[in-house]
Amino acid sequence: MIDSHQHFWNYNASRDVWITEDMGRIRKNFHPNDSLELFAQNQIDGCIAVQADSSEDETFFLISLAEQSEFIKGIVGWVDL
Repeated sequence: MIDSHQHFWNYNASRDVWITEDMGRIRKNFHPNDSLELFAQNQIDGCIAVQADSSEDETFFLISLAEQSEFIKGIVGWVDL
């Protein structure tokens, strides 16, 4: 089973204004290792990482994570066309 929509990020309070104070559980960095135990418990074998910020830096960040983690099966990045 694949999670088709998974976000990862390096938390930045000025950029990630959508993460409000009442969302305290996610007001931190979130990387693949942070979800592996939960996914294993639910028999999820991998994910598609989806950009959480509209920037090319975000796309390169996701590519880097995918290169380091077999768990990420693909990415949905962003580019200014």
